[in-house]
Amino acid sequence: MKFIISEDRIYDLIMKHLNSMFDVDNINWTVGTDDFGNEVDYAISFYNGDYDDDDNLFRWYSEDYFYSEDMQNHNEGLIKMWVEKSPMLEFDNNGKKEQLDALFGDKWKKPFIDWIWDNFNVPVKTIE
Repeated sequence: MKFIISEDRIYDLIMKHLNSMFDVDNINWTVGTDDFGNEVDYAISFYNGDYDDDDNLFRWYSEDYFYSEDMQNHNEGLIKMWVEKSPMLEFDNNGKKEQLDALFGDKWKKPFIDWIWDNFNVPVKTIE
């Protein structure tokens, strides 16, 4: 039997799944720091609960991150590629990205970008 599901319906289904997968009220964030411990506005770390619980979810990087001193030892070609993909959201190794890939293929990425904007007002162009 073949089912045809509209794009809008898939989008809504993914959004519902994201809302059940991530407890927005329990997600906190902190700005990134450079190698010297100074707060920066080009990186954000999102985590569940308390920061010390080490339950990091994902990290956000703006274009400026790739021009920072933290990146000075990287290949120029890689930096250029990363800048083109910015602002970028990268999942930590917590299995969440793999779970979304397994359930929805790459169809979850656009709804997730919208979900991040709706909940945290953070623009995302690329998910890694």
